Amino acid sequence: MIEYIKMLIVALVTGLTAPLPASSAAHYNFFSNIVGLSSDTARLSLYYNCFIFVFSFVILLSFRKTVSRGLKLAFSFKTAKYEDNGRDKFYFVKNVLLSVIPTLILFIPVSEGKILSDYMDSFLNLNGLILSGIACIVTACILITAMWYTSKTTNPIRRAVDKKTVVRLSVYQLPCYVIPGFSHIASGTVNLFISDIGAKSLIGQLYIYIGPSMFLVSGVKLVRLFLSGIIVDPFVLALGIAVFALASKLMISLAVKSNIRRLFTFFCVYSVVFGVFITAISFFI
Repeated sequence: MIEYIKMLIVALVTGLTAPLPASSAAHYNFFSNIVGLSSDTARLSLYYNCFIFVFSFVILLSFRKTVSRGLKLAFSFKTAKYEDNGRDKFYFVKNVLLSVIPTLILFIPVSEGKILSDYMDSFLNLNGLILSGIACIVTACILITAMWYTSKTTNPIRRAVDKKTVVRLSVYQLPCYVIPGFSHIASGTVNLFISDIGAKSLIGQLYIYIGPSMFLVSGVKLVRLFLSGIIVDPFVLALGIAVFALASKLMISLAVKSNIRRLFTFFCVYSVVFGVFITAISFFI
């Protein structure tokens, strides 16, 4: 019963922060160690990557109409331009493919039996809290600056992302896969705001184009972890996945309906406070 309670707490916190610029990885790192979810780094990695893998499907479910429309247009016999903006019918599919290309660098072998993305595992412990805390503070401050700067500009607002923006968005995600604390959402939002994407269309573009790379990276890591012979309690894992999925879906719904600048500014401030807190507390644990 204790393990179920531990998983419930960790999955809930991770799910609530995954769709926000508050670094779900840093929260997972902190709470999983505080409640003693597991002393095995490989098991901690498996749980977290299961959450991220599920998150990519939560995104797909949340924006299924947009995704379905893009796919139907691509594989239809229509030759009309995409939304009358001069884009061809493969616009969505091309952007999805471009969004995963930069993440392929994470699969480069860096030592015997290890790829670059494996090094995030080394921070899934209390010793990594200092770096996670600093990363939380840095990414939150960058996002706050980007939102303030773009609110003062008069650049034209584009309705959707272009190829360069999608590639940059994916590149900005790379540090987030290696060091917990660098927020996927904060990094992606910075890119979209400085690319003149309007706040109303930003939220959908943000989640849709970070989802594929999350699916790819977490999926590969999960396969490698399961092939290593790791054993977990399936019922504990199922509870965690269910709680995480419900919490992350709730927060995506909140983000879609909210004023994105106000919501993200609030959580940026929270992220700075949280970063300072876990950095300070790491010296006493």
